[in-house]
Formats: sequence, C-alpha cells, structure tokens
Amino acid sequence: MKTIITLIMIISGMNLFPVFDDYEPSPRARAMGGVYYSISDDANAIFYNPAGLSLAENNLCISYTRRFGNDFETLNNIALTMDLPKKLGTLGFGLQAFDVDYMDVNLMSEKIYALAHSFTILSDVHSKIYVGYAANMYHLSINSFGSQPTFGINAGALAILHQRTRLGFTFSNINNPRIGADNLHELPQKLALGLSYIPYEDVITSVELKKSLVNETEDSGTELHAGTEVKVYKMFFVRFGIRNNPTSYSMGARFSLYNIMLDYAFNTHTIGNTHHFGIGYRF
Repeated sequence: MKTIITLIMIISGMNLFPVFDDYEPSPRARAMGGVYYSISDDANAIFYNPAGLSLAENNLCISYTRRFGNDFETLNNIALTMDLPKKLGTLGFGLQAFDVDYMDVNLMSEKIYALAHSFTILSDVHSKIYVGYAANMYHLSINSFGSQPTFGINAGALAILHQRTRLGFTFSNINNPRIGADNLHELPQKLALGLSYIPYEDVITSVELKKSLVNETEDSGTELHAGTEVKVYKMFFVRFGIRNNPTSYSMGARFSLYNIMLDYAFNTHTIGNTHHFGIGYRF
C-alpha cells in the first residue's frame, strides 16, 4: 500500500515531486555529500558544471542506482567527453534517464539528452579559468497522459588558483524552461557555488552552497554540502560527505586500475538509503 500511495503522489503530485530534479547522477558526487560543482573533472561534469569538461579529457562514465532503495524507480546515466583539436576545448554528450515502473508498466520517464562544450579562457603558471555551457533536451513521458519535450541551458565557470584552490559556479536552466499542459510547470532553476581546497596531494576537501530559484510561495532554502576525498593507496580512494535539507550522511570509494575506475556511493535519507554504482574509463 505504501508503494502504491508513493507512486500516485509521484505521478499526480507534480508540485510535491518536481520533475527533472537534482537526482545526482554521479556516484562520486553522492559519496561526497553532493559536492561536485567545484570538483567536476570527469564526463559527469556535463550534469553539474560543464566548465569542468576541460579537465575530463577523453572520458566515459556510466552509473546506476535505485534511489532510496525503491525497487520501482531507477536512475541510469551515461556521459562521454572528447578533446577537440587545436585548443577548441572539450565536447561532452550525456544521457540521464529516470524511470518509475510498477507491475511491468512504465508510469513515468524523465530523460535528459545533453550536449556541452567547455574551453579555457585563462591559463598561466598560477591559475586556470574554464567556462562551459550545456544544452539539454528534456523529455517527460507519463503513462496515459502522453509526453512532451522542452529545452534548457546551463552555464558554468571553474577556476583553479595556485593549483590547490578551486572555485566553481553553475546556473542551471537559465532560460527558465517549462513543461506540461499549457507550459505551466517550471523546471527547477538552481545556482550552485563551490569552494574546494587540496591541503595535501591526493586529498580534496570541498564545501558548496545550492540555492533554488522558485516562486515566493515555495520553499527556497539554501542547501549546504560538504565532502572530502582521500587517496589511501595508489589504486584506492575513500570519500565522505554531509548535507542539510534534510540532513544526510554519505560515504563511498573508488578502485582504479589502469584507466578503469569503479565507484560506489552510499547515502542516508529520511525516505531510505541509496546505493549507487558507477564505472568509468579514460582513453
């Protein structure tokens, strides 16, 4: 009965469960409490801070999770980046798919098809500054209600100062895209600002703020995220994180062999715990 009630709320309560919300497709980000806007350096940057694609080089990331341990919903993600010739930057492609299924019926499907580009605007011995943008095609499908696409634009910047400090900024859905009957439902707009510091080699600490730009009648509280990553062995990394709104704790690890990376993340939540798995390859 609890599962059926939850499904009804997801399908019919569009204001209670915003579509195309921040589902955190990266297991690395989830393990670090959701911080990633100032760390983004792999293909998943396309969904966080597209400016970080310049640090990803040629990279493929794939991940899978059932959020909150729900057996009726899945989140799949694939992202690919390629360096362009002649210092033209880095190009990224991504697909994020969130599906709600029950009794072999796909009740709801949210898909994001992303195309992103990042390039360098400053590079010297002390600092580097990258900017990037992503064009997203959102496609929402609800069983018995049809489907509809819309488009959104994200933009971001990432600065590396004296090799040890990183500043990241992202504005999601700048164009305020809408979806649904008569385009009345606004997709979430968010501002994210992050600061990362590397006190020692192979140690990253990060804190980030995220702010939703919503109507005055809705909750627009600021989210605080903090996390750390430590390389304990040449092939093994551990991660920890915490966040508010609601309070949640997370942890995870990476095992890296040659150019293959295996990621795992776990985080708590008032609804249920989430296990997140990923694999990546640098070529």
